Formats: sequence, structure tokens, C-alpha cells
Amino acid sequence: MTSGVRIAVIKPDFGVAGGFEALLSGLVACLADAGHRIDHLSIPGHQMPRPIWGQPDAASRWYDHPDYFNYLGMVHDLRRLELDEFDLVLSTQPPSYLAPHDRILGLFYHQARTFYELSESYIADGFGDADRHRQASENVRRVDQAHLGGVTHWLAGSQVCAERLRTSWTTNAPISVLDAPPLTEFPDEVPAWSPGGPVLCVSRHEWPKRTELAVAAGHLMEGPTQLIGGGGRLEHVRRLNDEIAAGNVDGRTLSTEWLGAIAEQHTSLSSLSDLGRQARQRAATAIASRRARHNVNSPAHSVSIDGRLDDAARNGAYASASVVLAPALNEDYGLTALEAMVWGRPVVVCRDGGGLVEIVEATGGGLVVEPSPVAIAEAVERIRNDAQLAMDLRAGALSVRETHTWERANQQLLDAIDSSLARPQ
Repeated sequence: MTSGVRIAVIKPDFGVAGGFEALLSGLVACLADAGHRIDHLSIPGHQMPRPIWGQPDAASRWYDHPDYFNYLGMVHDLRRLELDEFDLVLSTQPPSYLAPHDRILGLFYHQARTFYELSESYIADGFGDADRHRQASENVRRVDQAHLGGVTHWLAGSQVCAERLRTSWTTNAPISVLDAPPLTEFPDEVPAWSPGGPVLCVSRHEWPKRTELAVAAGHLMEGPTQLIGGGGRLEHVRRLNDEIAAGNVDGRTLSTEWLGAIAEQHTSLSSLSDLGRQARQRAATAIASRRARHNVNSPAHSVSIDGRLDDAARNGAYASASVVLAPALNEDYGLTALEAMVWGRPVVVCRDGGGLVEIVEATGGGLVVEPSPVAIAEAVERIRNDAQLAMDLRAGALSVRETHTWERANQQLLDAIDSSLARPQ
């Protein structure tokens, strides 16, 4: 094993400390323990309108397509870095794999997804002009391909990520897979499981996490559903929850897209504060009416959206949950599913969930269903009503304690370091 190498870890700063940042921190600690010298370099992840490569026109056109010009701004800052003093660069999130160095280990989970596999979904959900975005996507792919030559080894977060590399770019660098471990604390004793426990979804509310599917499914199931996580679409998801509870939206018919049209429609009715107050009043009336029509002692459908909680509260939610939902589209890896499995909780993921499906199929720790609220709700009820199935899924879930360890991930990282350093240019 090579040691004493000076490594620059390059990461765009998006002002978020989530699962990826926790994983990266653990991997960097491994490198330091192995005797490598680590320097952290950062570029701004969110740019203000400004010239790029000395072209004032870039600033004047920034709001024509902010995501596109922001990406070009990151590439601009990245390509200006002076990296000659480093033996190796560890790139992280896009576009850091375009760093100007001839020996890069690319820790790869995805490209700038809105310009790759999510490009058409971005258009379909009304985020931008179709022709403009398709041209932007073509330009981003051209820029990426032109500057990938410094990567001497790719360390992909899953087989899904590895396949993205093979299909999106021409690269001669070898590709290996990093099996990241769960990032939550392991409970001293696995909590008992109850079919009556809440249904839980732990996720940032962002495009394309699809937490809307968890909300809609929650209204089709008896008992409480709890969503934990912050994010830019948190208020949209809360408004959607209010509208479903009030009977203004039929959650059974929600599409598998991002449901942004619903937010647009209702935002235009009034100010957000007025809308939230009105929706909550309608929801309370609808729930009272439903209880009056049915047995007053029967459990009501209940969906709570709690925002971000601290680790202790999140772990308490895992401990009491009966099933954990992870409805994201084409997820890079699926750390939420791993966290749930550490606590012995069966998970339900969607067939187009990417790395989430890999974890479930490899462990047998959950069910894979179609990406619809009805299919998700039916899977939850199946687990709750079949004790043997629940126990089998729990056993599969707990296997991740042995298969996905820091020791294994660290060795995969160190092997990739050696490969990247040994690779001829």
C-alpha cells in the first residue's frame, strides 16, 4: 500500500452537510490514518451572476438558465486551481473531476444530473425552456468529456453509478465500486418490531427525492406516517400534504414525476402564508368529517412532515418505525436504506430507484415496487400483515452490519488510490 502521498480533496461548497459530506469525512480520515497528507480545496457551489472566462455576457445572461451558468462558473473556478504540488487529486461532486491535474481518483456518484439522465424530467416539470435546456445539456456534456483526461481511476458509489460512467462518457480509466457503510450509529440492541409502528421516510425534500410519493401513500394507509428532512421543496411537500388531506388532490392519481405543477397551481391562488393557513383549516375539516363518517375509534390517516431533526430524534424515529420508505428516483447509492436496515427496519423502494434497488436486492431487506402511492401503500400493508415476511425482511436488513463496513469501504478506497497512482498516463 502506497503511503505518504500528498492528496488534494476538491469539493464544491453547496452549504449543505448531508450524507455525502459524512461519508467523505470518514474516507478522508482513512487516508490520513494510512499516512497520506490531505489538503482540502473548495470552490463555490452557488455562484452569483458574474463573468466567466472574462466574458461579461455570461453575467448578463445568467438568469436565462441559472443552473447552466452556475455549472460553467464552477468549471471556470476549478480549471484555475494550481495543483502541481499534489501527487494526487481526489475529486468528489461534479464538476471536481475536471480538475487540471494528470492523476485524479474520481469518487463518482453522478454527473450534474439535470444535464444527463434527468434532463428530460427537468424539462417536463417546467424548470426551463426545452430547447434552451437541451442545448445547455449538450454543452455541459461536451465540456465534461473534453476535460476528463486526468482521471486515472473511477471509484463509483454503486453499480448504477458505474453504468452511468460507461454510458455517458468515453473513459479509459478503470472503474471499481465503493460499498459505503451506514452512517448512523448502530443501536446496542435492535429494537423490537411492531406492525403498528409509524411508516417513516427520511430524506431531503429535493428534486428528485420524490418525497411526494411518501406523502400521498401515507394518506392511503391507516396510522401515522412521518417524514423527516429539510430541503428546498419542504414547503411544497407540506402544501401538497394539506391539499390531499383537505380532499383537493387525489393522492392515488399522482404521477411519478415531481408534481411541481400542483405547487404552481396552488401557489398562484394566494400568498404562501395564506395558502398554508387555509389548507390547514380545510384539512382539519376534512379529517373531522372522515372521522364522523367512520368509527370514531379507528385510527385516522396522519402524515406529519417534521423537517430536519437531530441524530438522536432521527434514530428514535427509526427505532419506532414499522417500515421505512425510500421513494427516490435512480438514487446514486441509498444511504437512507442502509440506515433503516441497521435498525432492523424493512424498507420499500421504487423499481426505478437505482442504487436503492441494488441494496434491497443484495440484502433481501425490503420490497421493490412500482413508483406510485398505491403500490407503496400496498407494500407497507403487506409487510405489516405478514409476520413471517416482516421477520425475513428484518433478517435481510440486519445483514448490512456485516457486509457494509468501514473496513471494507476503506480498503476499496486505498486499493483505488494505489490503482490511480500506478496507472500510466
